Amino acid sequence: MNVALWTAVAATLGSVVGAVASIATTWITQRTQTSRANAEWRTRERDTLYKEFVTEASRLAAEAMTHSFERPDQLVALYGILSRIRLVSGNKVLDQAEACCRRILDLYRGPNLTAQEIHTSFEAHELDVLQNFSMACREELIASSPRC
Repeated sequence: MNVALWTAVAATLGSVVGAVASIATTWITQRTQTSRANAEWRTRERDTLYKEFVTEASRLAAEAMTHSFERPDQLVALYGILSRIRLVSGNKVLDQAEACCRRILDLYRGPNLTAQEIHTSFEAHELDVLQNFSMACREELIASSPRC
């Protein structure tokens, strides 16, 4: 065969291989960036949801210590957030969120606490209805956060 033909074939194959490599690299990079962006978005959404739950559960727990359960509609927002947690969270976080709701209901069922009883219970860490939930959320968010 002619040397010029071999040179042309080699140049063409080199160009094709270079183009394929470039396309493959671009595709892999784009896919990785999309995957990372989705993971970051899901983590932010869960973080926001967990903050909402903590805020509402804290408010209700504080209210439950000094008030009897008079209006069931007080719990609607908390159970709405709990239902959203069911959609996006792992079993450990969900179990702890449900346990937190049960503890709040137990506080409502109990007698109203005096300021001294609240202080004593607070010092003994008996009123932290969100501790286990917070720890489960922390573990899940750390485990699911995108790594560099």
